[in-house]
Amino acid sequence: MMKTIAPPADVRIRRVIEAIESDPAASISDLACQVNLSNSRLGHLFKAHTGLSLNAFMANERLDKAADLLRYTQMRVKEITYSVGYCQEPSFNRAFRKRFDCSPVSFRKEQHLFLKGNRFG
Repeated sequence: MMKTIAPPADVRIRRVIEAIESDPAASISDLACQVNLSNSRLGHLFKAHTGLSLNAFMANERLDKAADLLRYTQMRVKEITYSVGYCQEPSFNRAFRKRFDCSPVSFRKEQHLFLKGNRFG
């Protein structure tokens, strides 16, 4: 689990965080363009203001979004892979397994059983 970050003082970094949260598939180039910075300058500023690398933050957001899609939708894993910004399903599966200690398919089954067992009424 990644640490949460306080809102940075730099408005450009806040805008980048908001953009990543609304579209985890956004590329670093797109984000840098939105705030008129080079890719490398954005990466340096992001790390300076948040203490996290931009790549690590983006990967975390992508996996969080994927977990939500697995929990609450019937989207296929391949669709989720692309919708959160991964280009290849095997790399998504590896990253997901590393973060959640199970495959996306197993995660979905466990979550559905958990959610089904915790319904009231």
